[in-house]
Amino acid sequence: MRTLKFIIALFMGITVNHFAQTGSINNTLGTGGSFNVKDGSNNFFRIDQSTGNSFFFKNIELGNVGNSTANIGVITKNGNRFLHNFAPNGSEENNLFIGLNAGNFTMGGGQYTWSSSYNIGIGSSSLGALTTGTSNTAIGCRSLFSNNDGSNNTAIGYGSLYNNIDGSFNVAVGNYTIFSYGGSRNTAVGYQALYNGAGYSNTAVGCSTLFSSYSGDWNTAVGENALISCQGDNNTAIGYNAGSLITTGYNNICIGSYAEVPSNTSANQVRIGNTLISYAGIQVAWTITSDRRWKENIQPTNLGLQFISKLNPVSYVRKNDEKQKVEYGLIAQELEVVLKEEGVENAGMLTITDEGYYELRYNDLIAPMIKAIKELKDENERLKSELENLTALKKQLAEIMQLKEELVQQIRAQNPYSTKENSILSALEN
Repeated sequence: MRTLKFIIALFMGITVNHFAQTGSINNTLGTGGSFNVKDGSNNFFRIDQSTGNSFFFKNIELGNVGNSTANIGVITKNGNRFLHNFAPNGSEENNLFIGLNAGNFTMGGGQYTWSSSYNIGIGSSSLGALTTGTSNTAIGCRSLFSNNDGSNNTAIGYGSLYNNIDGSFNVAVGNYTIFSYGGSRNTAVGYQALYNGAGYSNTAVGCSTLFSSYSGDWNTAVGENALISCQGDNNTAIGYNAGSLITTGYNNICIGSYAEVPSNTSANQVRIGNTLISYAGIQVAWTITSDRRWKENIQPTNLGLQFISKLNPVSYVRKNDEKQKVEYGLIAQELEVVLKEEGVENAGMLTITDEGYYELRYNDLIAPMIKAIKELKDENERLKSELENLTALKKQLAEIMQLKEELVQQIRAQNPYSTKENSILSALEN
């Protein structure tokens, strides 16, 4: 009966334009009952006992007393902040935080009015440690969790940019992206991309790309596990597991699935394709830099005809070639032996990978072949000169023999019956 009298009295009060309640309303709803606040036939607010839900049929206006007081305009859940737009005194505010313990009631204003402003945190504990950072967007549980004064960051996904404290201009999309540290001007898209990232200006697209890059800067990785172990700078890897073995190497380019440079510490190298590739084509010939200004310690090559003559050209079929096409070339291990015989160490034409496989740069053989051709030309010129001399001598000898024959004939004609002279002539003829 007390409940009924209370509701009747409340409705009677609402029929006027304004209803003032200076005391507290303290009553109990019966099973299946509801509490309604309405203006005639229009509901403003209702509480259902059976569902435990509250319904708002009009706009809700949160309190605004003074300037950004922490306990004004806040919706809480179990005593913890859940929805608010808190910003410190003197700031331009414009914050929005939704989620259990999202945002921070102890942030400071900083020296500029825009400090601690223009932030959006959606998700439990998102931007939960924010102090003076501005223009951050965090969507996902614990996204930008530790961010204090970092600004202009975008984090989407559980734990994205979790431990970033003061890094700025980062974009992290995916769970645990740029999780452990932070850095600045990094872009990570994909689960655990740039997970340990603390460097600058890295781009990681794909699951676990640049996962271990704690100190690396200016790297670009596209494809799952690309540059996953990289700590170096200025590396580019495109493809699944591309450049995944690089550790401290720098300024390398790997294109293609499992494309790897010869060593995990390699620098300034390019690899296109993996060990399964059996064909590579390009519309025009490669142009290779050869300017004198790029070179030093320039010396005449010591490899020539002798070196070339020791090489063992072979034909072969690659094991991974399904079409079994015949190719022609050299065996790198045999070439290594010949180079050592010629006193050549540390030859750039030969490379041995970390797995022990040999690779050969065939264009380095052009210079020895040119020298071999020049040596053959010199030998040919020498032989040609000797042949010309022999030809001249032969001609002179023929002329002498002709004169001798003429002389013999003259003598015979003058003394046809002289036994002594005939003996002399016979000797001359022989």
